[in-house]
Amino acid sequence: MGAALTFVMCYTEGDKFLGFIVTGDEMWVFHHTPENKQQLMGWCHTHSAMKNKFKTSTSTNRVMATVFWDRKVVLMVNCTPHRTTVNIAAYCETQKGLDVQLKTEDEE
Repeated sequence: MGAALTFVMCYTEGDKFLGFIVTGDEMWVFHHTPENKQQLMGWCHTHSAMKNKFKTSTSTNRVMATVFWDRKVVLMVNCTPHRTTVNIAAYCETQKGLDVQLKTEDEE
């Protein structure tokens, strides 16, 4: 509640403070995403052979993609290498990279 009130007070003084807000999100990105039934449907002639749907599974090869942005630009996209454990050390390295990126943005 206190943080929300602080933001409201800053906003009433103008929106300059919005430039200082950086947010981010992360998601697993798979190397292969199988088609679903809807993607296999399409217009075809009534006498055309039906498409076969093979049972596929989601790829086990994946990377963790982390994106940080402010209100103007994407600041950083970080992809964790394959077979890397995402733990506190990995998050700290990502944060260090973001800090470097923010410093270079301030200098420009």
